[in-house]
Amino acid sequence: MTAADVSIATPRRVGKSALAVTPLGFGAGPLGDPRVPANDCNAAVAAAWRGGVRLFDTAPEYGIGRSERRLGVALAECGDRADYAVNTKVGRTLEPEPVRIEANKTLSADGAVRTPRDPRSGHRVHFAYDRAAFELQHRDSLLRLGLPYVDSLTIHDVDYGYHDDAQIDAALAQLSRRGGGGAAALEEWRDGGVIKAIGLGCNREMRNYATWAGGRHEDLVERIADTVDLDFLVVAGPYTLLDTCALDRVLPLCASRHIGAIIASPFAGGWLIAPERAGYMYGETPEAVRAKTDGIARLCRDHGVPIGAVALQFVLAHPVVAAAIPGARSADEAVEAQRLAHIDVPRELWAQLKRNGLLDERAPTPGE
Repeated sequence: MTAADVSIATPRRVGKSALAVTPLGFGAGPLGDPRVPANDCNAAVAAAWRGGVRLFDTAPEYGIGRSERRLGVALAECGDRADYAVNTKVGRTLEPEPVRIEANKTLSADGAVRTPRDPRSGHRVHFAYDRAAFELQHRDSLLRLGLPYVDSLTIHDVDYGYHDDAQIDAALAQLSRRGGGGAAALEEWRDGGVIKAIGLGCNREMRNYATWAGGRHEDLVERIADTVDLDFLVVAGPYTLLDTCALDRVLPLCASRHIGAIIASPFAGGWLIAPERAGYMYGETPEAVRAKTDGIARLCRDHGVPIGAVALQFVLAHPVVAAAIPGARSADEAVEAQRLAHIDVPRELWAQLKRNGLLDERAPTPGE
């Protein structure tokens, strides 16, 4: 498989589900940033659409509702609803809080705010994973998006970056059929045609990096997969050009259960294409990551290939991967993702990366 063999507009099936998506999607997380002008958001979505992108990913968390609102407005100018797929998330309810209530602010283990309030909208995040919460969150997302339906719902951020052990147990109890019934609600909606697929976020970011040691996070993914009949994972961090730990257990789990994968953050949180403004996976970049990046970048320069093209095409080469969803905050960034997807990467570069110990020998690469 080379770049010429991969059409970013030819849909791939997502796991065992009825959902098929374009391999190059659009990550709408940056649309939630209030510093990004609304006109730039509209232009980014329009540019992605013109390039054949028909998968759009968002979440209530992104900008505390702003990403969904902006994406819906932009898509309304693009085409018919039946012509594209939208994935949004469940697990967070956005509650109006006109006057800041400090007691509603809670912190995660690293000291970051896990239930932020947006000062512009006056809405605050509350975590909830039971049936009643999912019903409310689903409806709220449709209203923010201005759409009659979304194609898939992803269970968002049941991980140790946001929750301690007790909070994880509470979330799983809310999901369980014998507890809060969140899993049953999602499965009923899929079986009834309300949605086409159920996803789970699987994150390896700097905020939860240490919890992957010893298999703790993989254990959690397996617990959730035993609780909910999943169709795909949204994989952010553990499968990139720089980090392939998902090859240990996460992607084999997907293959054994016919679960697909959608790769979020294929550029490692922006680090691989804009290190001057983005750290590795939304945090401080470890020295080992800097050294590995430098080694890969040297080989890419030797072959005259942008590291972004190598990063994007690498993740799309794995057989369980249905799509990658790089974020874009402007038309230029959306167009650049399309360009990177189409650059021919020499097979010898992939071989050199493996010979030099810069890429896991187990990782499938284009052309194999």
